[in-house]
Amino acid sequence: MVCYIMVATGLDRRFTFDPHFVFIPNWIFFAPMVAYGYYCLGNARGLMQVGWFMGFFFCAGYVRFRGVILTACWYMLLYLAVLLIAQWRGQPVDLLREAIRSGIFLAVCIFFAFLLDMVAAQKQYLQASIKTLKEKDRMISLLNEKLAKFVTTPLVEELARGEGEAVLSHQRRKITVFFSDIQDFSIITDAMEPEELAQLLNEYFAEMIQLVYHFGGTVDKIMGDGLVVLFGAPVAIEPPVGALRCVRMAVQMQERLVSLNERWRAGGFAHTINVRMGINTGLAVVGSFGSDDWVNYTAIGGQMNIAARLQQMAEPGKILLSHSTYALIAHSVKTKRLGQTTLKGPHYPIQVYQFEGFTEEEEKPRSLAWHAQGCSVCLQPDALDIPEKESFLLMLEEYLGKPTENS
Repeated sequence: MVCYIMVATGLDRRFTFDPHFVFIPNWIFFAPMVAYGYYCLGNARGLMQVGWFMGFFFCAGYVRFRGVILTACWYMLLYLAVLLIAQWRGQPVDLLREAIRSGIFLAVCIFFAFLLDMVAAQKQYLQASIKTLKEKDRMISLLNEKLAKFVTTPLVEELARGEGEAVLSHQRRKITVFFSDIQDFSIITDAMEPEELAQLLNEYFAEMIQLVYHFGGTVDKIMGDGLVVLFGAPVAIEPPVGALRCVRMAVQMQERLVSLNERWRAGGFAHTINVRMGINTGLAVVGSFGSDDWVNYTAIGGQMNIAARLQQMAEPGKILLSHSTYALIAHSVKTKRLGQTTLKGPHYPIQVYQFEGFTEEEEKPRSLAWHAQGCSVCLQPDALDIPEKESFLLMLEEYLGKPTENS
């Protein structure tokens, strides 16, 4: 009880010498009681062993090998001293037998001391490792938050989904490429201070890139005031779907630019920002290009040049489509045919279309209402962005299971 009270109240922590302070109640109080028990009862071996193991396991989580062995030796010396006192008082004692028993008991204690010392060492090592891992995990999380601003979200998700072969390797894919550029940006640059220009560009790109993510595109690069977006890489999608998403994104960008110009004029900005846009669909090689030390995920090929040339020949605030893009979504868009033109780069004429609007079928919001026993669904697909659609499909698969050929 005294030992328990000392440990429970923390009185033993006032002692700091080795062996560990937790052994002090065991040494000071329990050992004399063992000697007194032998004197009164005539046989304290069992009592000593119980007391030793009680102290041993009680303190196993706090001490290491040195403290365990010192305590075991203390008990054995006390035990042999009590035996000598008993023999001196005339009681029959086989000192050789008791010495052998004590030696065996001490050997067992040494074995358990080694064993628990290894356990304690492993425990300390694991605790230190867990602490180190938690610190590294915290640092990695902070680093990922910062790196996520430099690496586009679809790339991060694709790399996290697996080994990232679609990102690290080169693939030939049919993708839709979007180019945009601010008209007369050099004039605006000369009329503004660098800090004001940086703030304006950050506000502009923040709104534009938000729309890119909303429609499932991948930001390829930002070139000064220009923006390049890919649809169909690194996540493959059907070319008509990618082309239509790209056109919808471009329209939303032009609409968002109107509200941005109003906000900038209210803040005293004298210029009106107009953006030219070009869209083209075709085969390109997508993947990571660079060296072993630095790579950049992008697309290369003549189709990229066509989108860039369409953007250059577009009028401010207009969206130009190539014939390859228009052919995929002709039923959904209204266009003005500008005829064939020879662009710098391609060795063949390109049929160009200027986007005028969506067809009535496309402009009308689609909705789905379905009711059955135990189920009621009201869905507007066009109101959902790509992550929301994927989340909805995953929810259906989780509760209903994936459809099979027999289902």
